[in-house]
Amino acid sequence: MAMERAIFQLKASVEATSLYLLVCALMDEGVPATLQNIRVRWAGSEEALSTAAEELVQRGVLASFPTDEKTPVTLEPVESWEWNT
Repeated sequence: MAMERAIFQLKASVEATSLYLLVCALMDEGVPATLQNIRVRWAGSEEALSTAAEELVQRGVLASFPTDEKTPVTLEPVESWEWNT
């Protein structure tokens, strides 16, 4: 899964951008981007993770952010991203 460089033009928060990069890194490694696997590598607080995920969902970068530990995150194509938030 190639990271979209457009994430840097989206002007999302540092936490949201970091979460996107983490999800892409997991996918590149062939590791499912589940909440369980994200939490292992997430350096911030649980609140920051939740806020970052919510922002990415609102911006159309993530289809949704599962609340269970085993469901992988689904990234949306860059054409679906919301640029005016």
